[in-house]
Amino acid sequence: MTVITTVGTAERHLPAERATLVARVSVSDADRATAIAAATALHNRLAARAGELHAAGDATWHHASALSTGVHQWVDNDGSLHREHVTTSSVQVKLSNLDRVADTVEQLSAMGASVHASWALSEVTRTRVTREIRAAAVSDARVEADDFASALGTTIARVVTLRAGEAGPGPVGLRSAAMASGESAEVSIPDITVRVEVTAEFETS
Repeated sequence: MTVITTVGTAERHLPAERATLVARVSVSDADRATAIAAATALHNRLAARAGELHAAGDATWHHASALSTGVHQWVDNDGSLHREHVTTSSVQVKLSNLDRVADTVEQLSAMGASVHASWALSEVTRTRVTREIRAAAVSDARVEADDFASALGTTIARVVTLRAGEAGPGPVGLRSAAMASGESAEVSIPDITVRVEVTAEFETS
């Protein structure tokens, strides 16, 4: 009797169904009150736009973080000390209407935010597809075990253990050049990979 251990995998590639935009605020000024006021105004405009998208049904969720203020100090080449107050925050919005990604990125960027987008499947789709391809991953492990058993002049008698491996890749992120340059955004929807891995031990007859 021999125990054969194999790893089986299966994956499927599907177009992203959600895009989460994170709009980051960062305002610096020598005067603390000025930095806070400017950052608050920008933060509120971003949060209002995210709320509009949610209310219109283009987004499934949005969140506005609390503002944070700190001090940045540095010394230049002639030894002079510089000090500025930096106020930061972020606003997130998860778009289900992917036709709105490009124009929303442009709008938030034009307001003065730094915008990052990450792509994902809905939880319903990821769960459904994961369940669908588990059998294929197990079959892949069994085929390899059968090959090894045949090479040894025997056959597989039974499965001893079956262990799930690592989950598939997470959300795909991107930062459009238009966010930095101010040019018109060009956004293409990427594929998301759902992957299942199993480790199996088979006992030969």
